[in-house]
Amino acid sequence: MPEPEAKEPGSKRVLAWIGVVTAVIGLITGLSGIVGPVKGWWKQGRQSHAMLATAQRQSELGEYSAALDSVAEVLKANPGDQQALHTQLDVAMAWIEDIRTPRHDVDAVAPQARVIFDRLTPILQGGLGTAKDYRAADVVAHLGWLNLLKWRIAGQSGIIESHLRAALQMDPQNVFANAMFGEWVLLTHGDLEEAKAHFATALKTGKSKTFVRDCQLEGMIYNDDAGVPAELIRVANQMRKDKDPIGDDRSRIRWDFSLTESDTELKEVLSALPPQELLATYEWLNPPDSEGSDFGKKVERRFVEAYVDEVSGKREEALQIYRSLETETKNSDPLIAKRVRDAVQRLSH
Repeated sequence: MPEPEAKEPGSKRVLAWIGVVTAVIGLITGLSGIVGPVKGWWKQGRQSHAMLATAQRQSELGEYSAALDSVAEVLKANPGDQQALHTQLDVAMAWIEDIRTPRHDVDAVAPQARVIFDRLTPILQGGLGTAKDYRAADVVAHLGWLNLLKWRIAGQSGIIESHLRAALQMDPQNVFANAMFGEWVLLTHGDLEEAKAHFATALKTGKSKTFVRDCQLEGMIYNDDAGVPAELIRVANQMRKDKDPIGDDRSRIRWDFSLTESDTELKEVLSALPPQELLATYEWLNPPDSEGSDFGKKVERRFVEAYVDEVSGKREEALQIYRSLETETKNSDPLIAKRVRDAVQRLSH
């Protein structure tokens, strides 16, 4: 009788299944060595994304130091993270844009400012090499502006104009380079028309308008060069029309209407705009709750109203106001009293 042959194929099938199971176990074991790191990288990526989002939000709220701390945590784990490096530059530049030079007590804020400058300088300088395709002109312009702030607040020297010019060469339409250079021209008592051209280019971009306006006002408010006070009033007039924010600069611009200013400057300011726009802008700069004595504000306001009447051809109305002011200011500031008397004599003839 022939021997049965069914057992041998069964044994082969068992061995085959054992081989398959072994291979599967080996595959799972091998994959576990890959999945672990991949999972770690994915988790780290999510954490970095969340930290950068936090940094951006902190920067928007003006918490610049905290924002840079958040970015630093990401860079600590991955120093070459491009998104983190870009965010770091964005935060540093936003901080620089937000720093304004104090008009008083500069020495009191200088120590704290130096700490900020020391933190921002290496970030901007590092950006010169890493930002070739990312806001390159912005970085160069902000580095020049940072040096300007160091000079004005902390008395530290640095390259200013060359950086601003380099940024303009890289991107002639760059909003920051144009706004910053426009203010630089005014701060150094350069050509007003050149400054106006740069501001016009910056405004035309439609970007960072509040910063551009800040640069305009900062460069003009304390500049008494010929033509600058009148241009300041024209800028304020346009800001009024555009409903731009003005903040504390409102009261500073108002002083250009002071009756104690020189004849030349006051005439320049009063003739800067068409009569009705002049009155509207004056009232915008002088809301009812603005600072100043009630008497001084009242006299100044009525003098401006009389001037508007005078140049509008309403000579009798203007003369009536001037005569009333002549009586009220007889014993006030001699310069104001004389200015009112001169107006009365001018229209009386």
